[in-house]
Amino acid sequence: MNRSPAVFGTLLIGALCAAPCLAQYQNTAPDATPRTNNPVPASTRLPQNAEQRMAAIDTNGDGALSEDEYEDAMTRAFRDLDADRNNRVSADELGSASGPQQDGMLSPADRIRRVDVNTDGELTEEELTRGAEQAFQLLDTSKDGTLDLGELKSGGG
Repeated sequence: MNRSPAVFGTLLIGALCAAPCLAQYQNTAPDATPRTNNPVPASTRLPQNAEQRMAAIDTNGDGALSEDEYEDAMTRAFRDLDADRNNRVSADELGSASGPQQDGMLSPADRIRRVDVNTDGELTEEELTRGAEQAFQLLDTSKDGTLDLGELKSGGG
C-alpha cells in the first residue's frame, strides 16, 4: 500500500504548515550549533503540536480550517522556509525550522523524500501545493470541507 499521501499529511501538518504566524511559536529548545548551511531565521519556528498549528492556521478563529486557510498556510510556510530564496525547500531549511527530532520521527530529508515528485531532494512549491491538496482530502474524514482539531491531530500531532 502506498502510504505517501498519509505520510505527507504528517509532513505538512507536523512539519511544514502553520506559516501565518510561525514566529509566534518559536521553538525555545536551546540550539547551540547551527544545523544547516541555509538556516531559516531563528524567528521562524514551526509549531510543535496540533493546537499550536490550529491557532496559527485558523485565520478566522472559527475552530476549523477551511481548504483555503490550509492552502494559504502552505504557501506562506514555503516562502518562510525557503531561506536562500531559490524556490525550493531543502532538508537543511526544513530541519532548521523544526524542533528537535524525536525518536521514531522521520528526518527532514525523509519527510521531503515522501513527496518529492522529481526526486531532487528538495521540495518545490508545486510539490507542496499538490501534496497539501491530497493531505487535506485525506485528513477531512468528515468530508465537510474543513479540518477540526481532531482531524488535524490525526495527521501527526
